[in-house]
Amino acid sequence: MKMTKLVKLVFGTGAALLVLTVAPATAAYASPRGSVPCATSALIAAISGGGSINLTPGCNYTLTSPISLTSEDGLPVVTTGIAVNGNGATISGNSTDFRIFEVDGPGGSLTLQNVTITGGSALDFGGGIFNSGGRVTLNHSLVTGNSAVTAGGGIASGTFGPNGTGTLTLNNSQVTENNSPGTGNGDGVGGGIVNVQGTATLNSSQVTDNFAGGPAGGGIASGNYVGAPGPTSSLTLNNSQVNENTAPNAGGGGIQNLAGVVTLNSSQVNENSALNGGGISSGNGAGGGPGGPPPGTAQLTLNKSQVNGNTATALVPLPGGGPPIAAGGIANGGNAVLNSTEVDDNTATTTSGAGIVNHGSMTINKSEVNGNMATGTGGVASGGGIFNADIGALTGATNSGVLTINNSQVNSNSAGGVGGGIANGLPSPKMPLPGGMLTLNHSQVTANSAALGGGGIFNVGGVVSLASTSISGNNPDNCLPHGSISGCAG
Repeated sequence: MKMTKLVKLVFGTGAALLVLTVAPATAAYASPRGSVPCATSALIAAISGGGSINLTPGCNYTLTSPISLTSEDGLPVVTTGIAVNGNGATISGNSTDFRIFEVDGPGGSLTLQNVTITGGSALDFGGGIFNSGGRVTLNHSLVTGNSAVTAGGGIASGTFGPNGTGTLTLNNSQVTENNSPGTGNGDGVGGGIVNVQGTATLNSSQVTDNFAGGPAGGGIASGNYVGAPGPTSSLTLNNSQVNENTAPNAGGGGIQNLAGVVTLNSSQVNENSALNGGGISSGNGAGGGPGGPPPGTAQLTLNKSQVNGNTATALVPLPGGGPPIAAGGIANGGNAVLNSTEVDDNTATTTSGAGIVNHGSMTINKSEVNGNMATGTGGVASGGGIFNADIGALTGATNSGVLTINNSQVNSNSAGGVGGGIANGLPSPKMPLPGGMLTLNHSQVTANSAALGGGGIFNVGGVVSLASTSISGNNPDNCLPHGSISGCAG
């Protein structure tokens, strides 16, 4: 199925319940046939036959060309139910412009058990696996060393036309060392996985060391990249890791959420790197353009999770002349809730907001934002722990810059500008950003530092409310301007 005509449609608009019970992989299929001989022709014939198949243990089934002259796939397109019992086998391409698997809905369903998918290379979507409206489940499997120019270096899944809504489930599986390089034309999205208006669930799985060269998602890009009516993307991580991914020109080194729903339960997004939102970037997007539908609202929820050790690499001035904010840990422009979560030891190398940037609505409960560093110099390197701003005057956004911190810590952060712990607004002569509605209840802001003052909290143009909260031991002072925050001394 040719997808190149969808490139501009999908990416032209630009740009964040607990563990599911998974039925046994063979439940929907007939008893497995005999072992598929260790030969490419035998594998192709077996996939064409459908049902449940057993691969030869340890075999490397090497694909050397597309299935036909008009195809971008190395194996027959999956349009019915197939379960592949890999027995440790590998299915590999030769990294020359054809993917390994394509699954087309509404009837296509692929389950991979104990198999490695590698060496796939697509000019458009899904170097390893392209799931267009079908169902794909990976159990104890590995997707590694694949590439897709447009999106989904390892796996592309979701709604790509009239085939239906794609569903992707990873159980005890890995998506590693894949890439989506892009061409510089708004593509290069989701180095490991792209989930376009579909449902993706990771259970005890890892998405690590992937690369995106375009505007979104080094590890995972999930959202409404079409900007059109349709299903809302849903991404859920349960006991999973999205670590050490890279997106040097993008938002969301680990995860980008564009007008979708992302939920992390007991999971990690650590040691990723991106232009903005080194760990996670979650926002509402630009909608469908002039005359198009309005953007959806991104929903981000983290429960008992970590966003630690990530880096935002953006320089000042930013492309397009935007405000100098780029979150090392989490960038939020939608709705976000953090419960019992760590946002620690993240870095913004030049800009403001090393731990968290919030210009949407965020609630932080029983969590910590500690040890983050805005390592640049001057006012553009403010908000070592958190940068909060109301950008409604600039963008027309509502409910912007609403931040509530309950029973939490903002400790031992540092900034080269103002607001070592929290910068509520930024006094920039070129593009001042007013602070928003900042409320702290039963919390502490201690041992933070800021080179230009406001070691604990800096506030400009916003409203700060403190209840049973300690602002103490910050350097060179606790709050700035002095006397501007009721209940904060010096």
